[in-house]
This record gives sequence, C-alpha cells and structure tokens, in this order.
Amino acid sequence: MATASMVLGIVAVPFCLFVLPSILAIVFGGIALNRVKQNPSIGGRGKAIAGLVLGIVTLALLVLLSAVGETDVTISS
Repeated sequence: MATASMVLGIVAVPFCLFVLPSILAIVFGGIALNRVKQNPSIGGRGKAIAGLVLGIVTLALLVLLSAVGETDVTISS
C-alpha cells in the first residue's frame, strides 16, 4: 500500500488535471500509515507519507486551478 501510494502520488503530479490518482494516493497513504502504526516491522512509513503529501498537494493544486478557472497549465518563455 505504501508503494502504491507513493507511485500514485508521483504519477498525479504531472497529470494534475486528473483527480483519481491524487485521491487514490491519499487513500492508500492513509491505509498504509495505519498498517505501519499497527505493525512497525512492515516498514514503508516514508513511502506512505510521501504518497500522502504528493496526493494532497496535487489535489490542492487542482482545486486552486479550478477555482481560478485555469484548466490548461502551460509554461511559456
């Protein structure tokens, strides 16, 4: 679960216009943190936290961009 959370969190960053990876990263990160709390020997706490943070940040960015009305993020020089 911790690895899945981290991978989904990483995938969610470049595809921040899609909500599903962010939500799944948050859900899997929470589940993994609870499992690590119950049994610390399984490890993966850092991965779970990373996935949770990336999911929350990406979801917050998506909400912010939606509130502003910006749906297409481009980098221009």
